[in-house]
Amino acid sequence: MFKLKFPFAQLLVIFLFCVSTFELISQNPTIHIADWKNDADGAYTMIHDDYGDPGVDGIWQYADTICSNRGIKFTFGAIASSCEIERNINGYLSPYSYAKNVMMAQHNHEIISHSHTHNCAVGNALWPGGGACDDGPTFWGENSSYPDFNTQLVTAHNSITNNTGFEPVYYIFPYDRFTTLANNKLKDLGYIGSRTGWSGPYSPDANFHREGYENSDESSFFPDTDGFFRTAVQVFDADDQAMDVANQIAVLNNEVDNAIATGMWANRELHNVGLTGWGSVKEESYRAHVTYLQDKVEEGTLWVGTVSEILTYQIQKLKYSPNLNYVAEDDKIYVSWNTIGGEYNVNVASYLSGLSVKTSVTVVVDLDGLTGGWSVKQDGLPVSDFTQANGKLYINVYPHEGELEIYKTGSGGNQSPYVDNAASNYGSLLVDFDEFTVDLNAVFEDEETVDNNLVFTVSGYTGVTISVLNGIATISPVASWTGSTTITFKAEDEGGLFATDNISLVVQDLFTGQTPFGGSEISIPGRVEAEDFDEGGDGVAFNEEYSEWEPSANDNPYRANSAVDIGLIASSTDYGVGFTVSGEWLEYTIDVQADGWYNVAFNVAQYALESNALGKVKLSIDDADWMPAKDMMYTSGWGDYQTVDYSYALYLTKGIHLLKLDFVVGNVNVNYIDILDSPTNSREIIQDQSFNIFPNPTTSNLTIDTDFKLAYIFDQTGKLVKTTSTKNTDVRNLSEGIYFIKLDHSALMVKFVKSK
Repeated sequence: MFKLKFPFAQLLVIFLFCVSTFELISQNPTIHIADWKNDADGAYTMIHDDYGDPGVDGIWQYADTICSNRGIKFTFGAIASSCEIERNINGYLSPYSYAKNVMMAQHNHEIISHSHTHNCAVGNALWPGGGACDDGPTFWGENSSYPDFNTQLVTAHNSITNNTGFEPVYYIFPYDRFTTLANNKLKDLGYIGSRTGWSGPYSPDANFHREGYENSDESSFFPDTDGFFRTAVQVFDADDQAMDVANQIAVLNNEVDNAIATGMWANRELHNVGLTGWGSVKEESYRAHVTYLQDKVEEGTLWVGTVSEILTYQIQKLKYSPNLNYVAEDDKIYVSWNTIGGEYNVNVASYLSGLSVKTSVTVVVDLDGLTGGWSVKQDGLPVSDFTQANGKLYINVYPHEGELEIYKTGSGGNQSPYVDNAASNYGSLLVDFDEFTVDLNAVFEDEETVDNNLVFTVSGYTGVTISVLNGIATISPVASWTGSTTITFKAEDEGGLFATDNISLVVQDLFTGQTPFGGSEISIPGRVEAEDFDEGGDGVAFNEEYSEWEPSANDNPYRANSAVDIGLIASSTDYGVGFTVSGEWLEYTIDVQADGWYNVAFNVAQYALESNALGKVKLSIDDADWMPAKDMMYTSGWGDYQTVDYSYALYLTKGIHLLKLDFVVGNVNVNYIDILDSPTNSREIIQDQSFNIFPNPTTSNLTIDTDFKLAYIFDQTGKLVKTTSTKNTDVRNLSEGIYFIKLDHSALMVKFVKSK
């Protein structure tokens, strides 16, 4: 036996105090500035050089549209004297005019200076390379008294500023040859950095880190003591230009993968997009690369910014460190800032104040198990640019603008709604897209307020129509509108507390620059004659690669001077496309008469030779995969055309679409493609193995176990009966029977059974 030292009541109080104290100290929120914006794993920039020179007109003809349709920004270096020349640039009077009114104002690309006349700054023979830089005795960057010194720096700067209203703050030295003298002049002009290449006789300078930033550097790269960054690039050069499409895509995407895997910044230099000019990248390669960037951004692993955004993010990361203080009894988190980086003589507020292009940093708060929705204030003002996901807060702020207060308890103990499942972005919708829904009940959560009592509103958008009923937002197109917009959804509770969630939406017109051959779309079901590809030219309506056997374009009997190899089929009056090469493609505008399933067949010829790999083609609809790559067949000769059937029915929706025929492996002649109705009783479905659905059969709810933007549910006749954007969807209103689910733009299906 033993005696209690304290009465039971006292022990109970001590026990409760210990439990309460444990609860107060058990949560330990932490904070840090993310390496890259939005806590992405890696960062990426694209710099298009030589803008204004006619040899790189693919920058405005292709790159601008391809990137803007996917919500991707790039940086472009202007040769000032070339931009001043008046010539027609897509209806504008000069390269400057188009850059100002479209590329910058509408698409948020950043202009930088690439000198006035593209003259080499340094002619010293100790520099590697040669060519244009070693053909004269002196060069402008070697002495500030040379007449061209101010022309290439100050005159170029003023030309861009006066013609666009934007002051550039980053400089590209022609041929990557630079001097410290010229960089110091740029500092005087307010520049925050320059692209100054690799090692050379003028580069040893203790103020610069590792001869400038390279893709092999760590993410924490440094400026000089004045905050001036000297960066390098990964150049897409003449060797890359000579590659086929697949290898060009690999070269471009591998840099992205490396940046993501190693947590670094990849700074890619490009020139023209098209088939001409030094170091040009093929339009198809570029399109695929930018789509890859879009995918990586949407999955959250990559941040694509302009050069000024990268550099302003970095200077803040080097100058500030956050401190976090969690006060449990108030349910509040306080964030203050330490000023660090004393080796950099930079006042961040002044550094950023004169910049038109800059970015905030992302502060990541790990809530360590704290629940509920949270709100943020900076210096007493509400902050809206933050998200809550996976037990963390991701807050985008400028540290110099003040301390943060993060709180969740409002007046009377009311807690604010919060974002529980952020809505998806829609980066590649087509003009006049099918309307779709966003379930705001699933997006927002509130600890005390049921969904029916939350008030949902929407604001900030253009170009679409949005209605909200019972927490379901229906987004509909405005006829013929293209562009990008941001939609802000808001959920407000009875006490007036609210949360917002932003989604970006990009609507593109795939038919820009091209029209149907003969002026009329090809009706489907029907026959697509291979030679009747759209009008629009190389890189727009088709991609033509050189074949040593191809006939002269002047001998084209069907479409005079067309680069595509068209010829008679045997002795008939029928025409087809021949001399095909891997990487070539053709596009056709088709008019599908009704939603439904279609069978595809090709009429082809290919003579079997040892050096003649079997042809393989694939089809896409509206830039999305439709028919996977399919082997063609050898025939008895080049004039022997036989039919190759694709084994499965594929689904098409009614309306105008862009059909693309890709030659994955060339060598095959194509006469036509038949796209015909598939009989309902003989339809075969490709069962998609990449995602699961459950329960199956189901009586009420169905869970789709994968990530997607839109899911389409079809009945056995091919009729679309339901569209959803949520993983858990209510199917109680469907009749008993068999249904198929298709995700996003895929042509593949998963079958499920709706039972009583």
